[in-house]
Amino acid sequence: MGEHYYQGNISKERYDRQLSIPGWGSEAQRRIAASRVGIAGAGGLGSPAALYLAAAGVGALVICDSHTVDISNLNRQILYSSADVGMEKTGLAQERLRGLNPEVEVERFQGRLKDENIDGIFADCDLILDCLDNLESRQMLNRYCWRTGKPLLHAGIREFYGELLLVDPPDTPCLACFLPESEKKKEGPPPVSGPVAGVLGSMQAVEALKFLGKIAPTGSMGRLLLVDLVSMSMDSVPISRRHGCPVCSPDSHINTGD
Repeated sequence: MGEHYYQGNISKERYDRQLSIPGWGSEAQRRIAASRVGIAGAGGLGSPAALYLAAAGVGALVICDSHTVDISNLNRQILYSSADVGMEKTGLAQERLRGLNPEVEVERFQGRLKDENIDGIFADCDLILDCLDNLESRQMLNRYCWRTGKPLLHAGIREFYGELLLVDPPDTPCLACFLPESEKKKEGPPPVSGPVAGVLGSMQAVEALKFLGKIAPTGSMGRLLLVDLVSMSMDSVPISRRHGCPVCSPDSHINTGD
């Protein structure tokens, strides 16, 4: 975790309500302020995750997205408004997050995440949030994080359901262990209720802050959290390393930390 991202004294008044949580305090806040978090996708998941991480005082956020705001985004993407339709998401996100907390450095990359550019975007990040909406990009991000040893916090949503998993190479199985690339599907955007995106994006922010600040155990470390907002219930399923996984199995060509 890069101490060079820590900008100075902690604003005790701004962070008073979280500093008083047992196990948080000034040392955890300094670790959070020294952290750099990548957010892949500034949509339904990335919006609440980015807002809460900025509000909590994460030192730097790096936001990547290739899209402009569409009116169909507005049932769940709470960083944007009707007046923003047609504008680049990352520019709007950068402006709103800086307005929320000027102590947080916000960088943006407007464009599609690719194998050729991913390292230039996320190389200095301590944690990357998977807030993407397609399997191909998720798998590319998973391969990158496994190769570089970067923790990856995945979330996915559909209808009234969501999932959350923290991958911490090389200690946990990777995303491909339960989302094999062979399961690629050709379909349109998944149906989703807006508040479901808010719940799962907020859970990503909570797990990220616990992990970065070393405040409390992360419930999604190597465990898939399954959230059912119809029955208002949650299950936790341990993920095992899949035999022959092309990313994290012993015979994979991808070595952690390369």
